[in-house]
Amino acid sequence: MKIKLLIYTILLSFCFGQTIEECMECHSDEELTKSINDSTEMSLYVNIDAYNKSVHQDFECIDCHSTIESAEHEEDLPDVDCGQCHEEIQQVYNESIHSNAIIQSEINIAHCKDCHGNHNILPSDEKNSMTNKLNISHTCGSCHSKPEVIKLLGLRGEGPVVNYHKSIHNKLLHEEKNLNAPTCTDCHGSHSIFLMSDPRSTFNKLNIPETCGKCHSKETGKYTESIHWKSVKRGHFESPVCNDCHGEHKIESPRTRESITNYLNIASQVCARCHSSETLMERFGLNSQQFTSYMKTYHGLASLKGSSEAATCTSCHEVHSILEQSSPRSSVNKANLKKTCGKCHDAVSDDFVNISVHPVNLKTRNIYGYYIRNAYVWLIILLISGMFIHNLIIFLYYIVQKHRKNKLQVNIQRFQPFEVYQHLLLILSFFTLVITGFALKFPDSFWVQWLVNLGMNESLRALLHRIAAVILIIISLIQLIFFLIHRKGRREIVLLMPGIKDIKDFLQNIRFHLHLSKHKPEFGRWDYT
Repeated sequence: MKIKLLIYTILLSFCFGQTIEECMECHSDEELTKSINDSTEMSLYVNIDAYNKSVHQDFECIDCHSTIESAEHEEDLPDVDCGQCHEEIQQVYNESIHSNAIIQSEINIAHCKDCHGNHNILPSDEKNSMTNKLNISHTCGSCHSKPEVIKLLGLRGEGPVVNYHKSIHNKLLHEEKNLNAPTCTDCHGSHSIFLMSDPRSTFNKLNIPETCGKCHSKETGKYTESIHWKSVKRGHFESPVCNDCHGEHKIESPRTRESITNYLNIASQVCARCHSSETLMERFGLNSQQFTSYMKTYHGLASLKGSSEAATCTSCHEVHSILEQSSPRSSVNKANLKKTCGKCHDAVSDDFVNISVHPVNLKTRNIYGYYIRNAYVWLIILLISGMFIHNLIIFLYYIVQKHRKNKLQVNIQRFQPFEVYQHLLLILSFFTLVITGFALKFPDSFWVQWLVNLGMNESLRALLHRIAAVILIIISLIQLIFFLIHRKGRREIVLLMPGIKDIKDFLQNIRFHLHLSKHKPEFGRWDYT
């Protein structure tokens, strides 16, 4: 190539007599321009200092502008044909999307000079070169940040270049100066850039793992053994490859809290996109409720609340090497479940691994639990609503009459200090259980976020819930022992037993507080409540 270039240059020097000095007699004028389409002025000024530092510094002007026969040449000259010297690269470029898009679109897609420069072309290892690795994204961005180009590519938003500048790749390359980090040409190629649908394209779906594998060989090796990759190779392009999970240009580190591949986001923002789709899952014969059912379990609820320890999809199914359940090497194969669950849980038993982690519904999983749960819910509704209405009636009457009665009646101590403390612990433990329990069940509630901001993470919530449960159990056992052993306790049991009088007292009490009767019922030590 070099010999051919030298011979070509020598021959041209004999044919034409124009020198750089002759050309610069006109082109050194910074105000020299020409009109394009009667609407745009194009500068014809050549910076000779920049040219003398370029890779073409030893060339004469006519080596590239080969159609010029005299200093007083025609105004409209054909574009420079770089292929005269760079024949092989020109052939590759002619097949690329950039070359073909010029024919297919009114937008003038990149020529050689748009990426390499014209009179100021520098070697790629020069820091000021347009093709230097640190400058490539800005070079590509001169076109790919334009709204009309973004629209032509069928994209929306800020476009690929702006998104790349927000990525971990850009951070590694420009902030940490890691020259092994990828830029545009590492993924898309330089001259041989093809449409995504072209099998030769580096970002064709079937080639994506190989492209990413140039840097991430370990992860790619695991992925190419996965059920996802096998599905892609069968022609199921709905199945994910690297960019379907990690994104394309705005790829963030999994350690970043906002990243879609962050441990706390991967289930809801990555896996759910496919595995909660009824249409897509039906196509593959899978259950679209798997993800929804997972989110109702402790694992799902705790991960939504922000626990970094709760199991998410990748904790059980692995990250890249996701294998079908029937595979002996699969982490969710029945023979491997003890090992998988054992990553978080101690002393995993056979019964433990048989627990459904993707229960479709409680009725099909545990019919007894289903009816008990419904009975419990209705019991709570009836008791709480009944208690609220009942106590509201009494409370409204109480606030009017209480201060008068206190002046007239003699106060008698009803509870001993021990019983007061017992009731206080009962109230505190009960409401602690309620708050910490609902915080797990409804992790997206605004008040739960307040608790998280105050420092109640998942570990603290679980600890408080268990402490309150232990206190409640101890108080209950103490009360039970008191009832059975102490003489006063046995008397209390008898007095607490419901009877016909309680029903009469209830009806009379309601009538009295609704001003339907003038007689208040006479209660014993304990009333019907």
